[in-house]
Amino acid sequence: MQKQSKFIINFALFSYSFIYSEAIVNVEDLRRDGEKGFFANISGSLSFSRGNRNRDSFSIQSSLDYNVEDLETFFIVKRSQKQINQKNYDSATLAHLRLNFLFDKDPSLEAFIQYSKNPFRKFNKRELIGLGARFNLENNYKTGIGVMNEDEEDLSSITDNTLRLSSYFHSEFLIDENIVFDLSAFFQPALSSFSDYKATLIGQFDFHVNENFKISLQYNTFYDSRPPSNAVKKEEGFATVFSYNFN
Repeated sequence: MQKQSKFIINFALFSYSFIYSEAIVNVEDLRRDGEKGFFANISGSLSFSRGNRNRDSFSIQSSLDYNVEDLETFFIVKRSQKQINQKNYDSATLAHLRLNFLFDKDPSLEAFIQYSKNPFRKFNKRELIGLGARFNLENNYKTGIGVMNEDEEDLSSITDNTLRLSSYFHSEFLIDENIVFDLSAFFQPALSSFSDYKATLIGQFDFHVNENFKISLQYNTFYDSRPPSNAVKKEEGFATVFSYNFN
């Protein structure tokens, strides 16, 4: 186990030198559902390079869970920034709150609100509020479906309010004693027209160095069929994320 942990750390640090694209927040991977108590987690990444262009990139996020008998509360906040020669070329802020009301049998009822801001990806802000059902299936499969209201504003202060279907699927696959492959998929079509949709796919390998410390190698892709003006429809990213649980 000790040799394997050393290999994981060395491999992750090597990957860290060339994987610097930003990771999408994987809410399903961070939630401590099914566990009672208070939990805190902090995750982050930092990369830099020096040469003809000096590049600096950092990302930090913190999540809190407070779970009791009939209610699970999850909150996360994230801030990231990238610079070239000390000039910003990408920055993002996100805050997400989710309440999961538990019953004697599935499904549970969950409500969430989210605020995000990313001017370098052509939207000034995006606000979500939603309600839906969450299902705990067998063999670590989880899925949810509901509705959400999306309020988006681009850099020209043009706003768009859309009622969307909110659906997701999440699963974990045990690869080895301390290696887990985590897969999450999100699909959010507009109720007025399914040709207007947002979709996200996140796949990551979680290397559990010990009970508290985890290193994740993540690939993510995001597609928006009707993005803000002058924005691309598809984005992809790779990242190495270092995560520590305080309990």
